[in-house]
Amino acid sequence: MIWILVGYMWLFMHRPFEIWPILATIRVERVYMIFTLIAWFSFSAKTWTNNRSSGAILLIAFSILFATLISPYMGLGENLETENWFKIFVFFLLIMTSVKTEKDLRILVTAFIVCFGLYMVHSYREYLCGRYTYDAQIKRMIGVDSTLGYANSFASSICYTLPFILPAMTYWNKLWCKFLFLGYFLLSAWCVFLTGSRSGFVIFMIILALGVCLTKYKVRVLVLLLVCSPFVWTILPESSKLRISSLFYGEYRTDHVYGEQGDSVWGQRGEGFWVGMEVMLDNPLGVGPGTGRYVPKQGGFEYHNFFGQVMGDLGFPGVVAYSFLVFSVFLNHFEAGRHYKNLTERKYGGKDVLYLYRISLAATVGIMLLLINGWGGHNAYRFNWVWFAAFQAIAIAFLRNRVDAMNLASLRRRSDIYRPQAA
Repeated sequence: MIWILVGYMWLFMHRPFEIWPILATIRVERVYMIFTLIAWFSFSAKTWTNNRSSGAILLIAFSILFATLISPYMGLGENLETENWFKIFVFFLLIMTSVKTEKDLRILVTAFIVCFGLYMVHSYREYLCGRYTYDAQIKRMIGVDSTLGYANSFASSICYTLPFILPAMTYWNKLWCKFLFLGYFLLSAWCVFLTGSRSGFVIFMIILALGVCLTKYKVRVLVLLLVCSPFVWTILPESSKLRISSLFYGEYRTDHVYGEQGDSVWGQRGEGFWVGMEVMLDNPLGVGPGTGRYVPKQGGFEYHNFFGQVMGDLGFPGVVAYSFLVFSVFLNHFEAGRHYKNLTERKYGGKDVLYLYRISLAATVGIMLLLINGWGGHNAYRFNWVWFAAFQAIAIAFLRNRVDAMNLASLRRRSDIYRPQAA
């Protein structure tokens, strides 16, 4: 069953039906999901992974469904945002009931990196062949799909995936694997720069800073980054340099590259928070996913702000649901750290335990990046929220199982020591 889920994961991330129209006409994604559900019902032994994050995801599902049902702008049958999110929710249920062993989890997480790597390589190849967008008066790299292929979304997707290299390196630690991961990282950095996404650049810098903090070779890595930075800056296209430089000027330049654009985009993204709050106060139960552009106070624009998007689209139930998810993810990681410390101190650690702990760490960092980037983007309905929560929940369940096995073994040893000897 796990390999069937991997196949859908590749379809969902790479989205070949948005690249080759013939696949869209035969509804390949829908057909494959029907096949997956039949296999799940027929052959797969179902188990449920209990975790506090599961309740948070269920609350988000309820808030999205409820806001769609009461929406004055778009009904249940015509809201594509709701339909697409519930596809993600169905896949979440399949993951939570089908991953039964640590090997299954390793396959799924490794496939997540591989599938996105193929998507990124394909996108870069298309960029070299002349496929890009001309936005903000610069040439910007885009993904090959249309759903999340826009430059800013593509850069964000790259950054959200990068933390999962850390757990992958725990198992795939041969020399050729290390070179492969290095190539993945360098290609990711280059693609982020080519997208011209300022938010993507900021998130990538945060990932670099976290990487330096986590490594035991902090000074060496920092020196290497400082030495390589001027070289990377030299080879960047001039348009990308000016785009990134605008972060430090606080606004766009008014010149031949950017024309008369100011920082109205960033102003709108900050303003989206307050507009979303106003919409929520007028509609406490929400107006439905993706309908903010129809609200008169929104003025026909997207929120460009995760917090404003959740408040405006989903109201108070959505705010509670997403807050609970974030709280659950961080609480899960504290639990993972406690289990990891307990296991390693009592000599029950090892590569498997370290891998599970790093899955939790990668998921927590991914959620943190989603929150940070949320100030400049409406990413509330991204699949990353749900997938990362699922990966972490399953890793926590396996850590709990290992702690229970360790405690049971300790009890057995004690009972053997104090068992009275036969006369």
